[in-house]
Amino acid sequence: MTPLPGETTWSFLHRVASAYRLQVTDLTAWWHWASPVRQRRGVRPDGEVLLNTVAQGQLAGWCRVPAGHLTRALPSWTAGPLELAGRGGDGRGWARWRSGASPWGPVVFGCRLCAARRGSGGAPVWAYRPRWRRLCARHGRWLLEVGEGHPVEFVDAGDLAMELIRAQRQWVRVERIGQAAGATPREVFGLARAVVCGWWDRKEFWEREAIWGPRLERLTAATRRWCPDTAGWGVEQWRLLARDVVMFPEIVDVAETLVDPRMQQLAAENGSGALVRGRGSGERFAAALGKQLGREWLVELEADDHGGPLASWARAVVREQGSPAGAPVQQGRFGRWWVHSAHRPVEVGIGLRRLADPLSAGPGARGGPGAAGAGEPAARRNSRAEVRVPRRAGQGQGLEQRHAQLFAEGLEQARLHVERFGHLAVAHTDGRVQEGFDLGRWLANRRAHTASLTMEQTEQLRCLDAWWNPPWPLDWQRAWHRARIHVHEQGPVHGGDNLMGLPCWLQRWLRHQITHYEQLHDGQQMLLAELGLTTSEVERFHAWSGRRRPTADGLTVARAYAARHGHLAVSQPLVVDGFALGTWLNRQRQRQRSLGRPTRLGHHLTALDAWWNPPWPVAWQRMWWACRYHLTGLPDSLEWWAAAPNDQHAAAWLREQSARRPLLQPRQQSLVDELLSLPR
Repeated sequence: MTPLPGETTWSFLHRVASAYRLQVTDLTAWWHWASPVRQRRGVRPDGEVLLNTVAQGQLAGWCRVPAGHLTRALPSWTAGPLELAGRGGDGRGWARWRSGASPWGPVVFGCRLCAARRGSGGAPVWAYRPRWRRLCARHGRWLLEVGEGHPVEFVDAGDLAMELIRAQRQWVRVERIGQAAGATPREVFGLARAVVCGWWDRKEFWEREAIWGPRLERLTAATRRWCPDTAGWGVEQWRLLARDVVMFPEIVDVAETLVDPRMQQLAAENGSGALVRGRGSGERFAAALGKQLGREWLVELEADDHGGPLASWARAVVREQGSPAGAPVQQGRFGRWWVHSAHRPVEVGIGLRRLADPLSAGPGARGGPGAAGAGEPAARRNSRAEVRVPRRAGQGQGLEQRHAQLFAEGLEQARLHVERFGHLAVAHTDGRVQEGFDLGRWLANRRAHTASLTMEQTEQLRCLDAWWNPPWPLDWQRAWHRARIHVHEQGPVHGGDNLMGLPCWLQRWLRHQITHYEQLHDGQQMLLAELGLTTSEVERFHAWSGRRRPTADGLTVARAYAARHGHLAVSQPLVVDGFALGTWLNRQRQRQRSLGRPTRLGHHLTALDAWWNPPWPVAWQRMWWACRYHLTGLPDSLEWWAAAPNDQHAAAWLREQSARRPLLQPRQQSLVDELLSLPR
């Protein structure tokens, strides 16, 4: 008899006893116990037995497997001699019972078909398996955790097995990238699982999801054929049981996105300097994630979720990117991979107890080889099952009351701040401490953990300030409050007068908002309207022809003009779509000539027209273009510009330039020769 890879020593001991047709207590009686196993706890499958060297030698002899092979197969094998060092001087074996959470990972039901090939006789098997290695690829079974209060040992993957196998292979690459970045597999998988489970619990996600539903139906139908009696189970129980199997491919895809340095950089670009938190690069990140998952509509859901695990991860990435070089990476609750308790998904055991309290523990829910009380009445067996799983006594109201008391204290300080300043746009770096209370830090913590607030607490903060937690940077909100004070004193702002008469700081801020008005959040546009800067005022601001426009706007207009007329030999009075293109081009020509070298903008303009900045008058260059188009014919994609000369005027101009050829510059002579060589 050989053990399964990752099998618990306690499980292997049961199988050895079963092979000799003995009870496990018949074997454990050979050893001294540092912590005796009570009879009622002897059936707990998620426990473990640690053996010293003497006991390990005896077990190796009973199963006829070398101790070296057992060391490689049983994860807890090497911990026994260390835990029981100094014992065994009398030549007898020593053992120690360990229950509860194990350092070797969660315990799951092993695949009985794989165990049968190793001589288990069909008895239950328990093994250590992390969440990302639960699939038995040979038999297509997704192994479930023990001790969850249900009799189902596995979910039959069926035709989904190949997709799960590919996801497990993909996880190997994700794990390697994460470890290179200093993240443990448990942290990366835990965060990705929290993100996907958050989608699983959202009604809006299921309204557009088209893959998970059929998966869930196929898995449920395939598993019902193998599982024991699950009388009383409905759709919700099966939905909870098969949740991790259905989501596993998407969890791996999300994990790969989270460890990708390019995606991290994209998320970091959505820092405090962005106009809208959750828009711009935040939308690009959500769009890239949705594209990788094959769900392009995901960006619409993530745009409204500012308190979920994905948003918390993005904020942590921004903090790390903004830290000084060489600064230690934050760990724990402020680290990148931390999952807040409010974001952690409900596990199967807790979920089943919530759906049915108490949920009847069917046969084998926590039993196994050597289960005590196998012939007892069902009521007594259920009472034993309740004793085996310790529950926390009390209602836990003391901690909740303490949290409510602390929130009430912070809320009172927030109310005092609103009475004095009229808002809650307080940064946690403000350093404003009133009566020993750091209101800025308290509000920052509430914003970072909005998911942990109750609806009543959220409404109380909203009553004090409707924008206490805006979906845009907090410094924008503070600037708006400062602008509102000026508006209340001096009157609303107007865009038609080019914001004349306003303080310099207010002009700069408003011009920035007008330039990026289309990118602003609807709430930001509404707040600007309260200052007087409505959509119509923004249009009036853009219509003012004397105002300097951004370089990008000028280049866009120049590109459109060159595509329409075929050149950039524009005179100064020319205005195109409200933009003074002639004046703008003259300014760029003067700047390039003063520098004595081509500018970066000049390279873009040269690509549009090689003679946009000639050393001779622009009017001469414009006539040259007109003469050329008259000789060669105007292309179909172009059209004549306003006040373009006719063919007779162009021919007369060409004769004049030919007669004055010795007076022209060398490059002008080349251009004239080019026209003379064209067929007429």
